[in-house]
Amino acid sequence: MKKILNKFSCLVIAWTFTIPLPNAFGNVQVANLKQDLELISRELAGLRSEVELLRRENAQLRVVVDSVSQKSKSEQGVSSSQMVQIDGRISSLEKRVQSNAVSQGKIQTSFNQQIQELIKQMNNGFEKISKSSASQVPAQTFSTDYPQKGFVHKVEKGETVSSIAKKYESKIKWIIDANQIVDPTKVYVGKELFVPQK
Repeated sequence: MKKILNKFSCLVIAWTFTIPLPNAFGNVQVANLKQDLELISRELAGLRSEVELLRRENAQLRVVVDSVSQKSKSEQGVSSSQMVQIDGRISSLEKRVQSNAVSQGKIQTSFNQQIQELIKQMNNGFEKISKSSASQVPAQTFSTDYPQKGFVHKVEKGETVSSIAKKYESKIKWIIDANQIVDPTKVYVGKELFVPQK
């Protein structure tokens, strides 16, 4: 169960950081999902403690049953009425152990259902965010109105589109259009850019 929870937590964290959130609506939905995750985590902690208590009680009952069994076997002078009482106690303890096992199974099933429901809700939320962000982002167009003469420059550490434009007395717009750069802040070291020149 711990392995499942660790994998699930990693999945949720990875999912949260890989999906772009372009607007406030997406941020609110993600915040709501995070809050839901925190509530589920608290409920899960409660369920874990209940399961742990049931396991401890189960172990204690087994110890009692084993000790009573050993005691009854070791004592030969025990009367038949005492044996009946001991057998009755043992059978009641065994019933309690079985009911604890059934309770553990129900708790596990309930937990699995809640996790599946949470995964469904998160997937739906992420799908809504993806659809809303895809419909809101306008397609960027690039102009061909820039000088066709120029040269290729390999981006070095610390350089930006604007610093390259200043360095070679070109224009930022020309470099963006010539290289069809969607996000000028994401020009990486080693990328080759055509720098238009008059």
